[in-house]
Parts: sequence; C-alpha cells; structure tokens
Amino acid sequence: MKKVYIIHGYFASPTDHWFPWFVEKVHADYDIEVAVLHMPTPETPDMDAWLEKLHDKIGMPSNETFIIAHSLGCITLLRYLDTLQGNFALAGMILVSPFDKPLEVFPNLNSFVDVTLDFAKLSRSIAQKYVIFSDNDMYVPPFVSKSIGVKLDSALLEIPRGGHFLGIEGFEMFPELYEIFRQMITKY
Repeated sequence: MKKVYIIHGYFASPTDHWFPWFVEKVHADYDIEVAVLHMPTPETPDMDAWLEKLHDKIGMPSNETFIIAHSLGCITLLRYLDTLQGNFALAGMILVSPFDKPLEVFPNLNSFVDVTLDFAKLSRSIAQKYVIFSDNDMYVPPFVSKSIGVKLDSALLEIPRGGHFLGIEGFEMFPELYEIFRQMITKY
C-alpha cells in the first residue's frame, strides 16, 4: 500500500503553505492518504525530537513510500534515512529548498547540519529523487540546495522567483511539485 508523508520546516505546521492543497489533490486524484507530520516545537526545533518523530511515524520506509520535505524537514529526513540500519528502499523523495550547511539567518539550526551524511548510500536506496529550489530563496542559497541534489544524484528543478516556497510568497498551491509527484507515482 502506497504511503505519502510530508515533513514541514521551521516555524511551520501541517496547515501551512501548499501542504493542504497537495494533500487534497493527491487524495482526490489517487485516493491515497497523505500524512503531513506535525513536527514537535517547530518554533524551537530540537534535532533529536524531530528524528524521533520520523522514526515513530515512518519507521522503515519501503518501495511504496514517498516522502516530501520542505526546508528544515529536508535535512531532518536525510539524517533519519542515514540512521536506518540495514538496507531500505524508498520509492520517491522530493526535497524543497534543502540545506546541509549552516544558514547565516538561522544559526539556531546549526545542530541539524552538524553531520556527515553517506550520500552514496542514500542515493542507492532512493529510487526516484528530486530537488526543487529557487533562484531567489531568501533563506537557503540556491547553490546549497543544488549541491545536495548533485550529491544525491538527484533530478533538479530550479523555479525562477519561487522564494522559499512559502504561502506568503504565493505558494498556497504548488503545481510543479505535484507534477513531479504525479510522474513518480506513475513510474512506480
């Protein structure tokens, strides 16, 4: 049975940005439930608590699991996958504005990026990978997101003037993301 998870970022919740629209669209088009995980204390995120949440809610992903992460949710997802013992096979992953380096504007998030990830293992274990980033993201420099995509041997999509893909930037809907997901689930 296909499972789809969304991991939100810093200062966000399951009802923010494009998450509700995406959930409704996937449910309507594919009759698949999408779980938008409510990450603990998003205003003062704790890396251990966020990792524990993913272990509790996702467990061991399978070749029927698709995960979409935004911003801080991306490095949390990569860290979680990197901690899994043994082999896993994730059907698809879409990272939106990912980062794995300290962000000048958010030094309080440095503990999330203080890690060396096995990108080769991650790349081998994820069947379909996509990184979406913008040329004018005010929080995550585009080259940082693009670098993660290269390290994961992931497909890349740069969206001009997309910002950080927040609701206040006009991203109550996110058709480009949905199209990538649609292609992934069709190939599955």
